[in-house]
Amino acid sequence: MKNIHLFKSTLAIVFLFFIHIAVFAQNNKGKITFVDEAHDFGTIEEASGMAKYTFKFVNSSPDSIRLTSVRASCGCTTPYWEKDVLMPGDSGKIEVAYNPLNRPGKFNKTVTIRTTGQPSTKILRISGYVKPKPKSIEDEYATEIGGIRMRSKFINFGNITTEKPITKKIELYNQSEDTINILDRFVSADFISVSKTPVMIPPKEAKEIEVTYMPKMRNELGFVNDPLTIFTDELENSNKALNVVATINEYFPPMTEEQLSQAPHIEFETMEYDFGHIDEGDQMTHVFQFTNTGKDSLNIRKTKTTCGCTISELSKMDYAAGELGEIKVLFNSTGRRGTQIKRITLFTNDPTAPTQDLIIKAYVRDK
Repeated sequence: MKNIHLFKSTLAIVFLFFIHIAVFAQNNKGKITFVDEAHDFGTIEEASGMAKYTFKFVNSSPDSIRLTSVRASCGCTTPYWEKDVLMPGDSGKIEVAYNPLNRPGKFNKTVTIRTTGQPSTKILRISGYVKPKPKSIEDEYATEIGGIRMRSKFINFGNITTEKPITKKIELYNQSEDTINILDRFVSADFISVSKTPVMIPPKEAKEIEVTYMPKMRNELGFVNDPLTIFTDELENSNKALNVVATINEYFPPMTEEQLSQAPHIEFETMEYDFGHIDEGDQMTHVFQFTNTGKDSLNIRKTKTTCGCTISELSKMDYAAGELGEIKVLFNSTGRRGTQIKRITLFTNDPTAPTQDLIIKAYVRDK
């Protein structure tokens, strides 16, 4: 009996010994110590080039340490280091470079270091403020047409409604050494007009003209892109071909709750369909079903697709209260490869959701 107790006691002592050794080994695993783990660059100039700081560290343990990875949180930050393995007592450094170009404002970036030591992960941080570089004339007015520069050849009215005409001011900069006159003449459709002309622009100065867009007269919904040409008295490049773009939505005046309860309302069973994997050249069809859950007649103003590969078909445009309807969508995968996501946009007289997007998806395989 004594021998059994002696054996158990000895076994317990041996077990505790090995646990002590394991804990000791864990606690004395290679340790990496950084002088500092964060750096604030303060204010730096956008045009001053890469901002760099060197983080220094030491292997303060009796074991060697290996850096297994050093990764920055974004492509604007680049870490450089000389050696991956540090022997006991060795010092090392990681230089972190930040590119401020085209990144004005505050920044806060990290570099994550993984090692075989303790801790296994260390995060270094850099921060600061990038003072924007002064914009040059070329930066400010990126589009050049003859002696005139402008911010873009696209006059973007953004999202507008059919309620009323919208006017936008356009700056024209004369980069030449001579005065340029913007003539009182333009070519466009009758729903676009140009005012504040004629205008004389002295050398190295900017003047404004006004472009007015009449969306109700345009009689279109969704994205539009319309040409506009203005003229100058230059001997060359006197015609300035521009594009007027906008997304037009139907205007609905404010309505009371009672009026809204009587209005038409379109409701779809589902607004997205995935054809899955198909072969190039396959022609796929899906039918989206909807109901007019409102009390007044629903009118489908029009439908638009994102490309010629997609066609939508409606049997009619008007649906009584409670009536069911279908929109047949055909997708032609000829010439398409890989992931395809196409949109069919519906414009209706539903005042709560006059614009609705149906989505079809597919992955097109090579034959």
